[in-house]
This record gives sequence, structure tokens and C-alpha cells, in this order.
Amino acid sequence: MRDTAASESRSSELPEIVVRAQRHARESGLIYVSDTEPGIRRQRAGKGFRYFGPTRKPIRHARTLARIRSLAIPPAYTDVWICATARGHLQATGRDARGRKQYRYHPEWRETRDSGKFSRMTEFGRSLPTLRRRLKADLALPGLPRDKVLALIVKLLDDTLIRVGNE
Repeated sequence: MRDTAASESRSSELPEIVVRAQRHARESGLIYVSDTEPGIRRQRAGKGFRYFGPTRKPIRHARTLARIRSLAIPPAYTDVWICATARGHLQATGRDARGRKQYRYHPEWRETRDSGKFSRMTEFGRSLPTLRRRLKADLALPGLPRDKVLALIVKLLDDTLIRVGNE
């Protein structure tokens, strides 16, 4: 278990987004973790994998192995890190075939984070008419000032229904 007082004293050194995520994890009954911490590593063994804990000892505990299997980490992933604790908000990371970092989160983390996003959508929906009025005004600006360029980008996102992160 982590020392809460020690982690709170370090929180003043962390970006606000990390401090909020730590608090959210605690409120969800989870532990905020990072894949920079010691974790479980996997090594190919025949047609499958062997797993080694932070001390490099093989993992043989049936429940831990079942948890790892339930994460469904694709065999093609490289640089795989698996959280040593079942209550970590982040359960695993790895690199896909294209070298992109992929994340597997604890189901309770996903559930509470997704519900938070959904609850903010109502507020966002109410602000859309104001946003669209501002877009119209900014698009009418002469030349190419910063506000007009930003308005063009937002209009493009709105009209095409694309979002940041999609390919």
C-alpha cells in the first residue's frame, strides 16, 4: 500500500491534471499508477508468454495470471508493462505493430471516467448555440487573424464530425 501522506506532499510538484487523476483513482477505490513504476513484464515462451514480477521472479499465482489473461493484451504488442497490483487504475501498456502506445485501464476507472465525460456532454450541448454564433462572427473577420483560423478548424471539426485522435 502506498503512503498517502508522502504522495500528497509530492502532489504539489505534479501537474494539476495528475493530481486530479490521483484523487479520482482514490475516490474510485483504485491506486493511481504509472508504467514507469516497476511492474510485470512478459517474455515469449514457445507459443505463449511467461510473466515476471518486479523482482524478476516468474509469476505463478493463478489469480494474477488470470488477471493478466483477462487484459487481452495482443501477442504482437511489444514493450509490455503490466501493473503489479490488481487495483491499479492503469492495468497495462504496450506498443502496437505501428509503434503506438496502447493502454488497458481498470474497468472501474473506465466506468467512472466515462460517466464523468457523459455528464459533461449536457453542459457542452447547452453551450453549442453560443459557440456557433461566435464561429459565425469569427469566420466573418477580414484576412486570416488567429481567431478566424481557429474558427475554421472548429467549423471543420463540427461539419465533418471528425475528432482529434481519429485516423
